Amino acid sequence: MQRRKEQTGTTVRIGAYWCVRFADWRIVDGERIRKQGICHKLTPVLEEHARLKRPPKYVLELQAEFMKTVNASTARPEMCSTVRQFVTQNWLPFIEAQRSSSTVTVYKYYWEHLLRPYLGNQLVRDYTTAQAESMLNEIGRQHPTMKKVTLHKLRSILSAIFKRAVGQGLRPGNNPIREVTPPKGLPSEETYAYSLQEIRQLLGAVTDEVARVMIALAGYCGLSKSEIQGLCWENYDATKGEIAITSGVVAGKRGDTKTKARAASVPLIPSVRELLDLYRLRLGDPKTGELPKTGVMFATEVKTPLDMKNVYTRRIYPILYACAECGKTKKKHRLEEHEYRRKADLPQWQGWHAFRRGLATNLNDLGVLDLTIQRILRHSDVTTTRKAYIKPMEHQVTEGMEKLEVEIRRSEGSRVN
Repeated sequence: MQRRKEQTGTTVRIGAYWCVRFADWRIVDGERIRKQGICHKLTPVLEEHARLKRPPKYVLELQAEFMKTVNASTARPEMCSTVRQFVTQNWLPFIEAQRSSSTVTVYKYYWEHLLRPYLGNQLVRDYTTAQAESMLNEIGRQHPTMKKVTLHKLRSILSAIFKRAVGQGLRPGNNPIREVTPPKGLPSEETYAYSLQEIRQLLGAVTDEVARVMIALAGYCGLSKSEIQGLCWENYDATKGEIAITSGVVAGKRGDTKTKARAASVPLIPSVRELLDLYRLRLGDPKTGELPKTGVMFATEVKTPLDMKNVYTRRIYPILYACAECGKTKKKHRLEEHEYRRKADLPQWQGWHAFRRGLATNLNDLGVLDLTIQRILRHSDVTTTRKAYIKPMEHQVTEGMEKLEVEIRRSEGSRVN
């Protein structure tokens, strides 16, 4: 068997860098094309080597090490893919098959808007830790208000991309993102949890029936936005008083629940069942009285799932942010008539997920065990419930300190006796 001839490359000095010139394969429009005269930076020229025309020994060693990876990719054209090509053709289809639609939507957003624009034509095979760290630092510099958690999310996504590449044999060695330190970023803002009183106020203020049922399912059952959008009538067991969560809808696309633990039946308290049954009754056939048994629970006129963002914009916002005097929203308000003044007795809108955090917080305040709250919210790990969903209430802090005072006085009294 004839041995394949391997190239060694030529190291030259270009400006302040030692570079290697070589020929390599590239993927262009799906075809493998041989390109000559490709140049790759090996290392900066050290001050003591400023007068040298030929590379010192350590540079030649770097050249030999780099050319090993170039020669290794000769038999596998995929190793010559750029990071952008690999993500589009390999990684994104992989996660679409493996992850929930909500997770895929988030990954795609971060990739398209925050990672892809900062990547050039770097090859998956040659991408380095230094390049990744430099890119994240540039993203942080260009987005000074970016939160620390977002920068860490970007690092996590990059790591997942190269983990897949290593697993597919498309690059030698370890994951280059492992040693990357992302920039500091701003601290995350404290998330909000609705109190029971605020949920009651919202249910009392909002008049639209669909919006009220959605608020009840979110605030009293802990269903997420994607889960509510994904509900179908066949999921509802009126006899048992529970609803099965089997899928979620994100950006109009139905997919699996976020985790396996989220696919479970959720018991409905009487207050929620009453609202849901009344809503179902109104959807029944006026002639036969037959109630809907299948199909999307909260549907548009063309029977597709309602977008809860639109539900808020069209059915909740005009009520919560109406002027106390004329009833118009701030956008439609005319200052020449009178000054806009929102009703002070209505809570601010904090997003749909604040209801889910609110349920965890309210149950905790009522003395329900964390493990039970985990089961109600269907989290895979109780740590998630404790860390991100249960919020300390001010009266709990005061009561906690009062209990401490009682215990101190009790122990002091027993010591005197």
